[in-house]
Amino acid sequence: MTCKEAEQMVMPYINDGLTDKELSAFLDHIYECTSCYEELEIYYTLYAGLSQLDGENEEQDMHNLLQEALHMSEMRVRRRRAFNAYYVLSQVLAMLALAVIMIMEIIR
Repeated sequence: MTCKEAEQMVMPYINDGLTDKELSAFLDHIYECTSCYEELEIYYTLYAGLSQLDGENEEQDMHNLLQEALHMSEMRVRRRRAFNAYYVLSQVLAMLALAVIMIMEIIR
């Protein structure tokens, strides 16, 4: 992912509008590119500050909001990957069981 692509994803990230695939690529880039991370931090701080003025997030520490959001995003990506792995594994096992049943019927 390029910096320009990451910059275009900052607001969709803040508004929770990225797909799991986009989110994964965005997080990878953000952790590798300090300038994009800093830009995300600026936008996120502004967004959180405006939310605080509107009465949301009143008692939360502004400094840790981005870290918490990134952590939750990482967990979302990990859960999706685990789900996909279990889904593929279950499909393979189902096909294997079906093949075994068919072979058993042919042998009879």
